[in-house]
This record gives sequence, structure tokens and C-alpha cells, in this order.
Amino acid sequence: MSLVVTRRARVITVIMLLIAATILIWPTSVQSINKDSDIIKAGPYVDQILFEVIRSDDAQMLALMNDEIDIVGDFLHPAFLPAIESELTVHNTLYNGYIYATINCAKYPFNCTAFRRALAFALDKEAICDDAWDGLAVPLDSCIPRCNPLSTDGLLPYNYYEANASMGNRLLDLAGFIDWDEDGVREAPDGTDFDVHVWTSSSAYTPIVVGNIIVEAFLSLGVDAVSYPVDWFCGWDILDRVYFHGDYDMAVLTTRFDDLDVDWLAYEFWSGFSDEPYHNLPNFRNDSYDSWRGQLLHSTDYSDIYEAAIEMQKIWVYECPMIICSEKTLLSAHNSKRVAPLEPDTIDSYHGWWASYKAHRLESNGGPFGGTLRVGISQDIESFNPMTCSSASSRTIHELLWDSLMRRGPDGYDIPWIAQSYMTETHNDNPAVPEGHKRFTFDLIQNATHSDGRPLTADDVAFTLNYYRDAPDNPYRADLMDMTAAYAPSTYQVVIEFNSESYWHIHDVAYKPILPKHIFFNITPESWDEWTPSSSEADNDGIVTSGPFRIGSYVEGESITLTANPQYCYRLEPLSTDEASTMPSSIESLLIAVGSGTGSMSAVLMIGILAIWRKDV
Repeated sequence: MSLVVTRRARVITVIMLLIAATILIWPTSVQSINKDSDIIKAGPYVDQILFEVIRSDDAQMLALMNDEIDIVGDFLHPAFLPAIESELTVHNTLYNGYIYATINCAKYPFNCTAFRRALAFALDKEAICDDAWDGLAVPLDSCIPRCNPLSTDGLLPYNYYEANASMGNRLLDLAGFIDWDEDGVREAPDGTDFDVHVWTSSSAYTPIVVGNIIVEAFLSLGVDAVSYPVDWFCGWDILDRVYFHGDYDMAVLTTRFDDLDVDWLAYEFWSGFSDEPYHNLPNFRNDSYDSWRGQLLHSTDYSDIYEAAIEMQKIWVYECPMIICSEKTLLSAHNSKRVAPLEPDTIDSYHGWWASYKAHRLESNGGPFGGTLRVGISQDIESFNPMTCSSASSRTIHELLWDSLMRRGPDGYDIPWIAQSYMTETHNDNPAVPEGHKRFTFDLIQNATHSDGRPLTADDVAFTLNYYRDAPDNPYRADLMDMTAAYAPSTYQVVIEFNSESYWHIHDVAYKPILPKHIFFNITPESWDEWTPSSSEADNDGIVTSGPFRIGSYVEGESITLTANPQYCYRLEPLSTDEASTMPSSIESLLIAVGSGTGSMSAVLMIGILAIWRKDV
């Protein structure tokens, strides 16, 4: 009796063996700048995304609880947490920013490193997290937030998280801060009396709490200190003193970063900017810190950038020109009854690009393909011109409409996207590159299209970057002022050159939305802000975009519907009912893993599996 094996069975067997082998040999963790191998690009999975304008937090939460939307498009107020955490899926995201106290390092005795470090050790940052943020925060020492892959927080051999007044007092004793007149208060090393004024805003609860806890830390050190909550904008000039390097002791402020780049380390605390308005608020001067500045700004290799950022933070955390207090935790929620676990972004959580791109229905709800993702947003889209929008809601929508050379992965690392690969060169690498210049050569994928079906090519990329650079006051122009050339030597290769050498130039070009040259060719760079494409449903075919979604319909002030681009370069075609019914359950389960973004390198094979499965084998 002979055993008959069909070609389909043989294919399945080979596929399963490949998957098993990949799982066995692929490393459990990949330490790489390019995390492309870890993240599946396939998507989108839903047929459309409905953005509903729901202006109040209460109304958005009610809509989520009533199964009217799947995602609250803004971060939640912690007061909602008890009502929803048992019913819905809540995700915690570290805020890309922090609350901090800046110290005037140009003023005696605050210019003494030991004095600032003593405060850092004595300060109870855990209490700040508990009292100011109800536990929804983490202590932070570095000026780079924990959510950033370049942060040293948690990597140094010491930290300032918990109050350690004994260490602080030892540092002050050794530095000569002694209570010479035995009045219970320390004098400066030169014997003079001093006190500390900690200025905070009176318009919010959190800075007042932080100011009070800082004063408690000073008192535990025997230092006379008082907190002054004031209205910054009612006759008090404290902010002017801080921003313009005037006379102040300490001020409690907050900051937020828009991205994960850290080239600002070379400016915000550089000695050369200690008198520059709005820069170097603590008036910090340190030659060792400055010595790493050139490497951070002008190195072209990521490992050199990483080294400089880490070493600058080590010096900064030791010197404590500011006391970074805490990094709060932001809350996001989604309807886990309809939607599978979402892919949170390191900065934007469920409101980021990845959550919408990878969102899919549960298998029990007809998934993973098809359906509508419903998102509540607090503001209407400002315009369908991506160059004239600034609100968070508008940015969320436009990111889904327009593609870019690269994307920031959920973990914060770069992923080539429309760019399949790229090469960087300086004069040392290639004599054809002028000395002091940096050249990027991007090879593009060859199946990207605009929403009207026309190919997206290197001409579009080169045109877009030149357009942004030449458009007066365009928000994308500032990063490109050093760009000397952008051209397409072939259909799917673009060359971009800058007149300076810096690793950071890659981000100057990588994330910008790619415009369709055939549409914008007749729109001059000078009139970039006059382009106002029609938002009526009948005219939406005239808005040509390049991303995974295109505009479906728009009702001003009420809703925006985006429909999946059926020609999208990374889109998977779902199996037919007949094909799915003949698929072994083991493969079907792995397909679902791919859909949820939970697969590792083995899931990369599944993109090929779908293609093989749909062929007549």
C-alpha cells in the first residue's frame, strides 16, 4: 500500500518545519537599532476607522462604556480608572516628559555640586509619585525620560529615588555647609547665611505638592527653605528670571518632548548657552559635559551617538543642575470585547499609529480581518492639508493617510518603511561626497502606491523634501535648511545630501509625509498653506494620499471616516471561506498571532505563507 502525499500537504509540512526551525534558532532578544526583524509590517486589518468627535472626557468615557467606541482617543484622567479597569483594557504609558526643579547654578551656594546632590539624595521622589500623582508616576533622575531608549535611568550604580537624608547631610558636612552659629540652620562654606526660595505655579495641585516636598527635604538637611506658589502670569516675573537667566533660586516646572531624539542635550545644558534665553535654564557650566557635545551632534554612527548621550547623562545626573522629580503614567483604554489587544506606542500608547494600523477584531467577533475601528477624538480635524495641522487629533489622522521613508516602531526604534534600506556616506567613505557633508542613499520598496493607484517612487520623495525646504514658514522646513540636494538617480532610489555631518539628519528626512508629485507639481512651495482640498464626500477622490488609509467621508464637527487602502504595499489579502476551511488549525492560530502583532521572526514567514496558500499549489 503506497502513501499518497499531495503537493498542498508537502507545502504545509515544509512551512511548519521552517516555522519550527525559525523559532528554535532565532535569538530571544535582538539588540539592534533597526528593529525591523522584530515587528511585522503587515496591515491594516480593519476595513475602516471611524473617528467620532466627542469633545468632553466624560462623554468619551460614557461612549466607551456603552460600546459606542473602541478607543478613547485621548489619555484618561485617573479619576476614571476605578470605573473602567474591571470592564475594559487599560494600558499604562510613561509620559515623554517630567516635572522638575531647576536650580540656579550660577548663584552661590547653589553652584556647589555637593549642595545640589545633597538635595537630590534627601528628596523623596517616591512620595512625589504617591502624593502628587496618586501613585501614577515613577521616580526619575535623568533629564531623558525612561520611555526613551537612550535614557540612563535605572542603569546607573546609584539613584535618588528614595529619601536618604543621612547621605545628603554627609555631603553637606564634607563640603563645609556647617551650622556655625548653632541656630539649627546651616551656613554656606564661606560662613554666610542663606535660604532657598522654591517658586511653583499656584494654578495646579501637583507643583505645589512638589514644592512642599522639596522644602521638607531641605529642612531634613538643616537648610532654611520656603515654597512660594504664585500665579506665573499675574505680575510675578519668576518665569522671566528663569528663561532670561536672571536672579532666582529654584523653580518647579514641567516639560514634554515631541519625539525621542536627544540632540537637544547639546544645547539645553551647554555652557555656551548659559546666557542664551530659553536655553540652559539652570545656567549650567561643565567642561566634561561639553566635551561630548561634538560627538553627539556630528557623529554619523549610532554607537557613537549612544555613547555620547550616556556619558552626558552620567555627568548630568551626578551634577544635578536640575532635580528631575517624576515621570507620570498616562492611561489609555480600549474595548477588549470587540477588539484584540492593541499594539501600544512607546509615547502615544493606544492613540499612536501602530494601534490603529494593527487593530483587528477578535476571532469571536469575525476577525481578524474587516470591520470598523471606532475612535473617539476631542477635536475635529483642522484641515486635510497635513502641513497646516498642529493638534493631536489632526496628527493622528494624517499619520494614517501619509507614508514616510521610516517609522518609529512601538519600542521607539527606527523601522525602514517606504525605504527598504539605506546607506550613509561621508567624504571618508566616498571621495565623491564633499568634505563635511553627509549623504544618504535610500532604496525604496517597489510596490508602494498613492491612493489613486499611481506608483510612489523616488521622484515623489525627492520632490517632497525639496518642496518642504523651499516652502517659506512650512513646519517641515526647519529640519531641511542644511539639505543641499535631494534627487532620484533611478525610479526607486533617492539620494539626499546635507552640508554637515550628523546622525540626526536621518530623522530630518525619515518621518516627513511623502507628497504625490503629480498633484503638488502645480502647487508652488510659496502657496503650500493655501492648498485646501475639499472635504466633501463627493470630492474625496481628489485628495491623493500615500498611507495605509484614505479619506472615506467627512462630516464637519462630527466624524471622519478613513477606509483601508486596498492597494497598500503591506496589506494582506484575507483567505476566502473555502481556503480558510481547509487550513490546518495550527497555521490558522499562527495567522491570528501575526494579525495581533504577537509573533516573532517566525511570523515574518507567515506573510509568505499567505501568498503561497493563495496560489494554486
